Amino acid sequence: MDFFSYLFGHNLFRLFSPGFSRAFLIFYMFSVIGWICEVLYVGIFFEHRFVNRGVLFGPLCPVYGFGGILILTLPKELQSPVWVLFISGLVFCSAVEYAAGYVLEKLFHTKWWDYSSKKIVIRGKTIPLHLHGRICLLNSTLFGIMTVCVIDFVHPLFRTLLNSMQVVVVQTVASGIGFMLFLDVAFSVHRLVDFNVYITRLKDLADSLKDRYGAEDWFAGKSLLESLDYIHRLASAKQEKFSESFIQKIHEARARHRTAESFVKKFPSMKNPANAESLLLIREKIQKRLDEKRLLRLENKSSAKKIR
Repeated sequence: MDFFSYLFGHNLFRLFSPGFSRAFLIFYMFSVIGWICEVLYVGIFFEHRFVNRGVLFGPLCPVYGFGGILILTLPKELQSPVWVLFISGLVFCSAVEYAAGYVLEKLFHTKWWDYSSKKIVIRGKTIPLHLHGRICLLNSTLFGIMTVCVIDFVHPLFRTLLNSMQVVVVQTVASGIGFMLFLDVAFSVHRLVDFNVYITRLKDLADSLKDRYGAEDWFAGKSLLESLDYIHRLASAKQEKFSESFIQKIHEARARHRTAESFVKKFPSMKNPANAESLLLIREKIQKRLDEKRLLRLENKSSAKKIR
């Protein structure tokens, strides 16, 4: 009996050969399927474009992996018939998502996804369809449907594939993927810390601008991006003298920060009350660049028509 079987029980993976490598590959399979579903769901119904979902850089969402493994650890009574498996997936996968959201909020002081807008109104009464914004009824229902499809159809096929492979091959593949996942986690944690530092730095700059220009008429009602652009114009026209360090901060705040923009695109409902202005600035910079690209395309089309 290996460590994984010892930790979770000898009968957990009796449907296929025991071993951490195979268990890890099944975890990875669940994570990849979850990532594919997230990308398709968000791309088709919301963003209408490809968005690499999840905190990690690679094509996987570990929340789905943990949820899938959790379902496999359940007693048989909670895995069949189909309606019981559906409810198990709904409840336990939602619990994993809630826990993941809670931990990420506490670690980075940021609400990465927020379902607070999910609600219905019946006879004038608003009924929330979410719990603390971390889980919602629609997603939980989709978790249940996905659990039935993956556990009853995809998992048996993948288990058969693993059983047909030699142990050394399974271990080699698992080791390779595990090493890449380790690098991905390390890289992603670094990016998360960088993102947190960046939005905090933006907040400090916004506070300093309020202290410096809060009483001036031009500052009132302007967003942080508008204020930065205005100060940049003043500096370029040399209408006001600024220190080199201050100009550098303005330049950095106006410049593109790919890591921050990546996370905001991945999690469009992200919230951070302490750094709300920072997130708004990042979103405004993304939208500004999109508007500029759209305008450029229109100008190119117009120029092409004139040439014809």
